[in-house]
Amino acid sequence: MNHTKVLNNYAEELASTYARYNGETYNLPINQLPEREQGELARLYLESIDRETTECVYGDDFTINSDYTCALLSLLRDDSQENRDKFAEVTRKNVLIYFNDSLQRVLDDACQEYLHTSNNDHGLYARQRPDNGEIYWSRT
Repeated sequence: MNHTKVLNNYAEELASTYARYNGETYNLPINQLPEREQGELARLYLESIDRETTECVYGDDFTINSDYTCALLSLLRDDSQENRDKFAEVTRKNVLIYFNDSLQRVLDDACQEYLHTSNNDHGLYARQRPDNGEIYWSRT
């Protein structure tokens, strides 16, 4: 199975587990996912973009004294467990910051797909109004 399909399947699983229905759509903000699921979503996303990680480790801070650079320098100076943990924490946080919008789009698409699947399972099908293009659900 290709990496994009695996990512989309995982996102749909997250939508079915964590998304909230507001009467019209399902919503799942990434920050409402547990950390483990956020990390796995980011990992699968990185796989789907061929592991392109050039800038993402910096998050949104590309300054000379960024958290990433400081954590890396600390680790290189003293390869202790504490510095490894800090480096891992900063890198993980920054990857999530950098890809936040992309990951949210993946979740939004998964929520939309979950809505369609759920409604179809209940005998409802999406229709489009010819006059204004609005989508509505009906049994016929």
